[in-house]
Amino acid sequence: MPLYRLVKLLLPLLLLSACATVATKPIDYRPGAVVSTLSSAVSLSIHASDSGMSGSGYLVYRRPDQLHLVVLSPFGTTMMEAFAVGDRITLIYPSKSTAYVGHFNELPDNGGLQGWRLMRWVMDAEPSEGQPLSGTVERIGKLGFSEKVTFENGLVTSKESPGGDHVYYSKYATINGVPVAMKLDLRNGHDDRIRITLDEPEINTPLEDTVFIPRLDGLTVMPLSAIKGL
Repeated sequence: MPLYRLVKLLLPLLLLSACATVATKPIDYRPGAVVSTLSSAVSLSIHASDSGMSGSGYLVYRRPDQLHLVVLSPFGTTMMEAFAVGDRITLIYPSKSTAYVGHFNELPDNGGLQGWRLMRWVMDAEPSEGQPLSGTVERIGKLGFSEKVTFENGLVTSKESPGGDHVYYSKYATINGVPVAMKLDLRNGHDDRIRITLDEPEINTPLEDTVFIPRLDGLTVMPLSAIKGL
């Protein structure tokens, strides 16, 4: 058989094999199960064009718009805390005894800070309803704006906002019947990147309201516009 005919016959099989190797392995999860609360140790890295931060920490989330993130130094001290409730965010830097408080739209454009604006959007990754969906759909998301969502076997693998922000979900696991992406990778239109890897998360357990209330006693409180960077 001529070589070109052999290649022509084998090429479709090679392409099918390649596609099979990158596909997400289906996991079993309870239909309709979503993440209502999440508590987890995390590994975190934040990179921007002019600054960066990485370390371990702890993440607490309650659907739909409450979040508390603690970033620790290699020595175990708190480098930063972020509190998000509704459309307000508080960033606390204990080493400076300073807190920055305001609305998300007041975050400066530089210094890697715009990524915080998208954290609530990142945490919203419900599986498809009904039969497991594979493909990309355009819809109005929970935060009220249009988004393109890509599903594979019913699970969200990526989302895109109208402004060109992207978030990618990978390394899914099932916890108490709930599918959870153990790795989240956010890349926004300002070339900022936030990567969060969960470690032994607890899903849908009760959380006290105080977890999401920042303690500002003894801190200098300033507007978000005064913050210079991470």
